Amino acid sequence: MAEITIKMVHNNSEFSVRTRVLTAYGEGILVTPISCEGQTIDYCSRAMIEYTEPATGLKHIFESDSIARTDFNGTDFHVIRGKEIILTDRNRKAERHMVQVMGQAVVNHRKTINVIVNDISVRGVSLLIGKDQSVKMGDEINLSFFKAGCMKRISTKCKVVRLFKVGVYNAAGCVINNVDSDITLYVAEKKARI
Repeated sequence: MAEITIKMVHNNSEFSVRTRVLTAYGEGILVTPISCEGQTIDYCSRAMIEYTEPATGLKHIFESDSIARTDFNGTDFHVIRGKEIILTDRNRKAERHMVQVMGQAVVNHRKTINVIVNDISVRGVSLLIGKDQSVKMGDEINLSFFKAGCMKRISTKCKVVRLFKVGVYNAAGCVINNVDSDITLYVAEKKARI
């Protein structure tokens, strides 16, 4: 996950804070919680964002229009919005493609949770889950999400094969059980846009 530095004014004082980008979120990006002096901020109208590309060392600086606290599965995150906000991570294996869309996961045919589909390949998918939700190794998941920009729903069955953390948040790596034409075409479309 990309790490960024935010230079902002909060309660009439200047702060420089670091946070991690989790995913695209609507017109902005979802990031780990932002705190100043031990307090999670609610809102900031303007801030400067710095991002350094790990591979090249190039620094990008852009301005945010807003930083707002948001609740996702009972966990506080922040959404940063602005004209130049979307960041992409190109340092992945070629077969995995960033998806970064909201989805629903039905775990073991019983429990439905909201997830963020972070990346996908024809063989697997990684999901970000709020810290109040969890899955276990071997859990069967019926996953569904909409393709960006249209109402086409992608559905697939997968199995949890890896558990990891993004900061304090739960994440799961899953192997796709039924690679069908919808998944294959979806991944091919993502690859064609690189």
